[in-house]
Amino acid sequence: MRTIRRWSGAVLAGLGWVGAAWAVPAHYVVFELDHAGQAVPVFHAQVEIAADASARRDAWRASDTETERVTWRPVRDGVRGADRQVEVPRFLRAEFAGHDGETIEHHANVEDDARAFVLRVPVAEGDVIEIVTDAGLQQLDLAALAREAERLPLAGTPLARVEATEGDPSGPSGNRVDVLVLGDGYTAAQQATFNTQAANLRTAMFNVSPYKEYANFVNWRTGFVASVQSGADHPPYQAGCTTATCCADTTAQNDPAAGTFVDTAFDAKYCTSQIHRLLTVNGTKLYAAAAGYPDWDHILVTVNDPVYGGAGGSFAVTSAHGEAPKVVIHEYGHSFHRLADEYDSPYPGFPACSDTGATPNCEANVTNQTDPALVKWRTWFTPGIAIPTPSGTPGTGLFQGARYQTSGMYRPVHNTCLMRSLITTFCTVCRQEYVKRLYRGGFGVPAGGIDLIEPGSEVPSPAASVSYQAGTQATFSADILRPVTGSVALQWYLDGAPIAGATGETYLFQQMGATPATRTLELRATDQTPFVAASMADGLVVHARTWTIQIGNDRVFAHGFE
Repeated sequence: MRTIRRWSGAVLAGLGWVGAAWAVPAHYVVFELDHAGQAVPVFHAQVEIAADASARRDAWRASDTETERVTWRPVRDGVRGADRQVEVPRFLRAEFAGHDGETIEHHANVEDDARAFVLRVPVAEGDVIEIVTDAGLQQLDLAALAREAERLPLAGTPLARVEATEGDPSGPSGNRVDVLVLGDGYTAAQQATFNTQAANLRTAMFNVSPYKEYANFVNWRTGFVASVQSGADHPPYQAGCTTATCCADTTAQNDPAAGTFVDTAFDAKYCTSQIHRLLTVNGTKLYAAAAGYPDWDHILVTVNDPVYGGAGGSFAVTSAHGEAPKVVIHEYGHSFHRLADEYDSPYPGFPACSDTGATPNCEANVTNQTDPALVKWRTWFTPGIAIPTPSGTPGTGLFQGARYQTSGMYRPVHNTCLMRSLITTFCTVCRQEYVKRLYRGGFGVPAGGIDLIEPGSEVPSPAASVSYQAGTQATFSADILRPVTGSVALQWYLDGAPIAGATGETYLFQQMGATPATRTLELRATDQTPFVAASMADGLVVHARTWTIQIGNDRVFAHGFE
């Protein structure tokens, strides 16, 4: 069981919800990494963020060849704060549906020429930041940067006009995953089109398990930025092309919009790195516009173009083609669940992993471990299934072929997982990892994961001892976050012992005498989801609040005379 940090203070209303933590003024700075690895500021805005939004950490072990980690720290009055890190993916993922519409074709992970990242620094935490990259240590005066904001390259970038999705079961940003959907290639007159296509993307995602069961753990926001023209750039086919003005990919010969170039807010274009279906946008401009909703944890992009295409990486991109959202869902499996690809088409040079050494480091859904007693998802094995498991066998086992290798690397199921084929579900192992990730955190804010007991909703606050007069009544309560389907079990404890019948959000405490003088009252909330095996829960599905009650007695005489 884990005890979640305790928040006090009011829930602040802002755009949607700011969160149970106080909203604080902050610097929102967009950087690009140049070819020497130096962080170059290109945009600055003053914003308000949830109080813990700068503490964005991630325990996932990303390969240095896939992701660069930028270390930074705030400095206030010469005193350095704790080191923090931000991920900067080095590559764009080019993964698309094959000719059968289900198998995944992995074209390449292509180097991202414009690697950008965002730092959100509360004003009270730092007047200077130090950034450590491959280029060494940099110091940046935030006040000076704010004064010079109008001279930065992306000054004047229109911020996204952000709205909550109608009917969205949103809650405080400080206790939700905040997904921001931005669009490109929509003119001012096409905002309704953007709203429809963003809604279609939301429907596609939340029709997939386990996203649909935990939809109310996500704040879904749409942000509109008008483009001068509709669509995206379609470079025409030209054999041997090596520039952005044409496309050497033979698939471009069938592009109905070949030769079209348009003026859009985020420079959407097909045929990035000469892969026709690799549809990308300018991430630096995107991050600048996202300052309109600075508490975002993940960004998705929909492009107003019907030709099939998309991309993965720092954020997922999809076209308006009906099948393209499946790629976004697959990419979200990478970026949020931290899952590996389960298909076996080769990816030369991809860094190896191993679960057989002293420090297992493969992703949750792949392994090179073949000892049935040591396979990390053995709890999910279908009873009686052979390990390793013959191809085509139904159920969860150990199927050879994963992580771009035809042998030596294994996956949980044969072909029924979105990390192997673009079908409509995740396997049990990948589904479990999503739920654990919600509670583990590391995706942004809350840094420590989502709390089933809404922070700041506790009455009275557990942050200090509660004074109580013997013979009176005191009500203790808290709001509970429940999945859309499934149940959360509640149980109150007094001095460590469960209280019979105390299984609601409210408990009425009474004590007639002055002893014992100190009592401990605890509320435990347990997600009873079948998606997480008890032996693999790691204490993540049980959350708690504890109150210390100090008993007083105003009576003067011991025998009850006033």
